Amino acid sequence: MESTKPNTKEWQQTLDALESVAKGKVVDASEVHKWLNSWGTDNELEAPTCKKDDEI
Repeated sequence: MESTKPNTKEWQQTLDALESVAKGKVVDASEVHKWLNSWGTDNELEAPTCKKDDEI
C-alpha cells in the first residue's frame, strides 16, 4: 500500500521553491527553453540563473 504522506525532502523543496517565487526569484521561461534546446549540441549553454533583485 502506497503512503499518501508527501516525502519530507520533496515537500520542503516545494515550499522553498514557492517562497522563492513569492520573492520574485524566478528564471524567465524563454531562458530555460533556450538552455534545454541546447542540450546535446556543440553549443550547449550554461543553466540560467535567477536575476538579482536589482536586475528585476
